[in-house]
Amino acid sequence: MWRWHTFPVKQVDESVQTEQNQKGIALILAVVSVFLLTVAVFQTRAGVNLAEEIALSSAHEMQALYMARSGLALVREALAEDELQVDSYQDDWAAANAMGAVPIAEVGWAIGKVSDEEGKFNVLDLVNEDGESDDNTDFAAQRLVDLLLNLNVPEARADEIVDSLIDWMDFDGSVTGSGGEDLYYSSRDNPYSCPNDLPTGIDDLSLVKGIGPALLYLGEGEIPPLIDFVTVYGDKKAGDTFRRININTASVGMILTLSHEMDRQLAEEIVESRDAEPFKSAAEIKDVPGFPDEMYNADMGNNIKLADLIDVSSDHFSASIIGETTMASSKAYGVFKRKGSSVELVYYRGF
Repeated sequence: MWRWHTFPVKQVDESVQTEQNQKGIALILAVVSVFLLTVAVFQTRAGVNLAEEIALSSAHEMQALYMARSGLALVREALAEDELQVDSYQDDWAAANAMGAVPIAEVGWAIGKVSDEEGKFNVLDLVNEDGESDDNTDFAAQRLVDLLLNLNVPEARADEIVDSLIDWMDFDGSVTGSGGEDLYYSSRDNPYSCPNDLPTGIDDLSLVKGIGPALLYLGEGEIPPLIDFVTVYGDKKAGDTFRRININTASVGMILTLSHEMDRQLAEEIVESRDAEPFKSAAEIKDVPGFPDEMYNADMGNNIKLADLIDVSSDHFSASIIGETTMASSKAYGVFKRKGSSVELVYYRGF
């Protein structure tokens, strides 16, 4: 059984004991101080390491972004030096599409995709200058429905998208078919208003009923990204009713919408011919094997002719560039407007 043992206590001089106590306390304080200082040093060092990591990560991301922006600058330079009469994906401005990764300044590389915006359907044709619908805009609306159907969009959704685009841009508050106005957009989880005005950029289309960011940028299922087929960039030529389509860069699906008489075999024949040798004038489409001469100037209603819908040159181009280093990746997207030898960046987004 354990017991506490007692021992005789040795009498110690009080002054000596006080001095020893003071030394003991001083020693304890010194040890505690060293411990706290050590902890502070480790905490400070951890903070420095974290700050260094954040700074280094930001530096790598900024470097990658500048790689992407350098890619945009290369596209801009190529557009400025390009001949204006004819534009096709065989031109230098489209070289990035086939080049793969392009080294830049020995610190990274850029991977790019360049598109001709005027080889796409321009949704601005869905309303007239008064912000209203008429026979011409109805013709454009049917063309867009046809394009969406060619892209595997279900018919009901194609109608919804076109009606919603019209409601987004027209100046009234009346709902068109299966479209949507303020009542629809204000009831969403993150509500916003219907602008009843033209889009300020391609990103606006992601807000339109029936589209959304996924369909616009990524595609859904068998439906490809709409951004590859529709645009908001481009101007009408003087005297034109519609914004023209560059048949040197238009997809098969887009070419199919140009005439009621156009079939897929002929559309593919047109693409094959222009890929072999770009058309130098719109009229050269008549030289494509199997093309009926009467189709070129046939009245499709309201004095609308195929000849008035097509062109072989463009003024608006987009570029999506990914800049990469060994440590980071960033993306830059830009839209260029070319006027003569002048090239202006009209839209930019870096992310």
